[in-house]
Amino acid sequence: MDTMSTSEPLKKSTREAILEAAVQLFTEQGAEVRLEDIAQRAGVSRQSVYVHFGSRTGLLLGMVQYVDEREHVDEQVQRVFQSPSALQALDAAVSVPAGFCPVVYPLAKLFMAGRYEDEAIRAAWDDRMQALHRLFRALVEWLDRDGVLSPEGDVDTATDVLWAWVSWQVWEQLVIDQGWSKERYEQYLRMVLRRTFVKQPAS
Repeated sequence: MDTMSTSEPLKKSTREAILEAAVQLFTEQGAEVRLEDIAQRAGVSRQSVYVHFGSRTGLLLGMVQYVDEREHVDEQVQRVFQSPSALQALDAAVSVPAGFCPVVYPLAKLFMAGRYEDEAIRAAWDDRMQALHRLFRALVEWLDRDGVLSPEGDVDTATDVLWAWVSWQVWEQLVIDQGWSKERYEQYLRMVLRRTFVKQPAS
């Protein structure tokens, strides 16, 4: 019993050290980082990486979850779904990428570039994108239940388009490539989403 109580904090500390080292090295060096390099940076053995994550894919998935937890992404998403109405939730959804994308930009570039050549990165990226797709589907279904979803698209189509609009790629093109401010990005994206997904009053 004593052994379990004293070893659990050590396991947690080792896991976090590995994840932090992985985030740092992937950000600094790109997709070619080796597990040996991560273990060395974390001050653990290569075997420890496998014990905690099982594979390179497991480590990459762990990295994504770690950054989400560190940046409190779940709390941001919860605030969206705690909105008083579906329309307010749609507006609030824009704030999630506006706040999160600048933080994860180096890692997102790595995942976008590496997913075409690295199966582990592709698996981690696909897992993350499908999780986001499920969240946006829940939001579109809420709009539909409230009777405000535009009649021009069904739930499946609206989900796909919303997922594409509120994506890292769109944020990059507008904020990084075109130099938009956070405020301009949020203002115009909210306007576009309202006009695209919300039933408009008859003229």
